Amino acid sequence: MITRPRPRRLARLGLLALAAVAAILSVASGARSTTNGANGLIVYAQEVAPDHYQLFTVRSDGTGKQQITRGAASSLKADWAPNGRSLVYELDRTDTAGIALSSADGTGRKILTPTGFQGQPSFSPNGKWVVFERDSAPGDNGVWLIRANGTGSHRLTRNPFATSGECGCDTDPNFSPNGRWITFVRIKKEHQQQALFAVRPNGTGLHQVTPYSWEVAVKHDWSPDGKWILLTTNADLVRPEQAANMVAIRPDGSGMRAITHFTDAKINAFAGSYSPDGKQVVFRLEEGDSYSLAVVDRDGGNLRRLTTGKVQPRFIDWGTFR
Repeated sequence: MITRPRPRRLARLGLLALAAVAAILSVASGARSTTNGANGLIVYAQEVAPDHYQLFTVRSDGTGKQQITRGAASSLKADWAPNGRSLVYELDRTDTAGIALSSADGTGRKILTPTGFQGQPSFSPNGKWVVFERDSAPGDNGVWLIRANGTGSHRLTRNPFATSGECGCDTDPNFSPNGRWITFVRIKKEHQQQALFAVRPNGTGLHQVTPYSWEVAVKHDWSPDGKWILLTTNADLVRPEQAANMVAIRPDGSGMRAITHFTDAKINAFAGSYSPDGKQVVFRLEEGDSYSLAVVDRDGGNLRRLTTGKVQPRFIDWGTFR
């Protein structure tokens, strides 16, 4: 969900742009996976001061950690472009939350949404569109699309639980590798009832993929081949006797496979993303008050810690930039 500064929510609704929808559908059939390729840098957000985040990158062997964003605004929730040359991310200021584009090293930043409350962005498989969460007004939240040049913004979903004063939202939207679906986390009751949903890029075909009882985390990812979706279950420890663990499911919600098998609620795994070659998963490993950026094979074997410290690595995404 959007890391909302105060005051909350500005702007009014826009109407669905039919011409823009047609353009999306015309490119979806030829789209490629957003992550397919050679394994490159991992990007993540880290708190550098209380409630203030910046983006960092690190190599997949844990070396070469670099801070790539700075400034008064928080930078977080980054997504790599399909070609690995740029990033889209959420930029939080005092009274707005917007979407920014920059090169892979954090330079050349361009603001796509200068006003209002927008966040949780990710690229379409062809890199021409960005899908994101938007708070249009109190009690009016949903998934929207915008061109990567900042034009053609229009709505796809409306969260039915986002009544004024409540925290229901549609968040963390991601395109499938073939561009035919957008999956997102629908929050019915924050930190208690969160489920994965899917919708077509033209706003049709909305359906629920997982039950709310799974209580999935606000971060998921598609495998590069489009056959699996990575999730975290029991994300807010609604079942306090159980740990938060990563699972993979088929796009229709079937075939759940456990990736991690922690049983002690003091050790938890929170999904980041698949590696570009599809063979590994990067995630946050929490062991008491120690937090690691960690990598595991997609079947759960060969766990290794890349970084470890007292600060959480969050909103993790693995790209092809080297």
